[in-house]
Amino acid sequence: EDEPLALPSEFSASERRDMGLEALAVFERRIRVGHAYDLLDAVKQSVNHQGAFLLDKRRHARGQKDNTRSQQQVSDAAARTRSLAKLYNYNRDRLLALSEGEPSDVLKRINLKDDLKSKNWRAPRQQGDSREERAWIWTVVPPLGLHREFAALNPSIVDRVQWFRARADMSRVKEEINKLHAEFKRTRLGFDNMAQAWDVRTGAAELSEGAKAYAKKKASMFRTLASNCAAAFAK
Repeated sequence: EDEPLALPSEFSASERRDMGLEALAVFERRIRVGHAYDLLDAVKQSVNHQGAFLLDKRRHARGQKDNTRSQQQVSDAAARTRSLAKLYNYNRDRLLALSEGEPSDVLKRINLKDDLKSKNWRAPRQQGDSREERAWIWTVVPPLGLHREFAALNPSIVDRVQWFRARADMSRVKEEINKLHAEFKRTRLGFDNMAQAWDVRTGAAELSEGAKAYAKKKASMFRTLASNCAAAFAK
């Protein structure tokens, strides 16, 4: 199993040209692109298993024996996740070796510290979940050609749950933005109406000169507030 295979990705671009391996490099690259999505799906499934084992430990482990067994399951799942992530990163390095620069069809590198945090996506949403930054591995969609086959083979309910939650988050954000826009418009209209009301008072015959000056000052203040509100809304 340690026998070197001498694949095209193990040679430089100039060496592949000299040895006539360019055609084989194209086929290896296609295989590795598909393998990258397979490995990424395996990583996500392993992260989900890790989270499930951790949840099971918290809920059901009682006593030292149960805790030791449950912790071993969590540790084994975490080790498998890291092993799969390292294999994914190795496959990515081979893809880069077959490419010039970093092409768009090569996925990101998995950060073993930040991208492999487990979470129970079946658990009810809690306060602060919408502000949690999700790892990029949960947002990757395979290319169109791979997507149909990928979806047929891997109809992950976890991915669907996360997609619906992301869509719900987006809807809530849009709703808050629309509310904020409406509040800006109502606030500006209120300031304009107050300025007009004070302008009317400046012409009242029964008011003293001091009262009229005060009314003009208030009208100017509300016009300034309306202008500032409009400027803030424009940003």
